[in-house]
Amino acid sequence: MSEQVRLDNIFRIFTAFDTDDDSEITWADFTVKARGIGREFGLDDASPEVRALTRAYQGVWDYIRGADVDQDGVVTRAEFRVAHESGRLTTSGLLAKWETAAEEAFAIADRDADERLDETEFGRLYRGAGITDPRVAAIAFAEMDLDGDGRLTLDEFITHTRGLFTATDEAEKGVHLLGE
Repeated sequence: MSEQVRLDNIFRIFTAFDTDDDSEITWADFTVKARGIGREFGLDDASPEVRALTRAYQGVWDYIRGADVDQDGVVTRAEFRVAHESGRLTTSGLLAKWETAAEEAFAIADRDADERLDETEFGRLYRGAGITDPRVAAIAFAEMDLDGDGRLTLDEFITHTRGLFTATDEAEKGVHLLGE
């Protein structure tokens, strides 16, 4: 078991949300993600679904801002790392906020409202979030589809989202949702 596996995944999340690759996260990075997901599914930025995802991301951002020690509205990779290593940001605190965002993202991707995502819908969700390598989405989908039926339930999606934040072993659920 390795705490490093968990920390590596948390920093993968940071990297995924750093939309301009400047080693910083701002509120703008979250709005880019919410709008990108919405647009991937043909939703206007002002749609109720995108607004709900944006509100959920606001909860994540409000929590992550606790790492912004110099209060400049920017969380750097270094600030994020120190906040996690020191316990100022906790996995459970971050996960509680992130689960709400995951539920809202799932709802956007579930355009036919059948409470399941197929691999195409899931790939579009990743693409809308800026994860454009289809191999990453395919690996994540295969890992999440616990019953092998080619569809993800919200429970499978959330279970693996939790694992992304909590796994301490390479074989645990959620470890590879954002790549190797």
